[in-house]
Amino acid sequence: MSLIKEARNYIISKFEENPRMSKEELKDLIRPHYIADYPKLVDQDINRIVNYIIARIRDENGVRQAFVIDDSGEKAVVHIDKSNDLRDIKTVYSSLVKDRDGRERSIAKVRKRGQEVAGQMALIFDDAL
Repeated sequence: MSLIKEARNYIISKFEENPRMSKEELKDLIRPHYIADYPKLVDQDINRIVNYIIARIRDENGVRQAFVIDDSGEKAVVHIDKSNDLRDIKTVYSSLVKDRDGRERSIAKVRKRGQEVAGQMALIFDDAL
């Protein structure tokens, strides 16, 4: 990311002041602070294309077959249906479990906040009736 820490903190503080913003509003906050690094942007775009292609490699049931793993600091792509390397298979499995666990924590947080807001709304409507 090509933003200095102070700019990043400023943008985060603006978002915390207004908890719902459009992506365009956030992009407008970033633009004055953004410093383009064209070689880095090209590399990021190529990585995005690689990830796009890898994510599209699926079996006949639509289940992903290819996954990116971190192999001692180097990214590697594993075709899970064709790999015989147990270490690679375990690494893919661990990565998927970690992603799932992170999503489950996020889901629980959103569910809890939804219940809090719904409870507040119920209290407001109960008082009005």
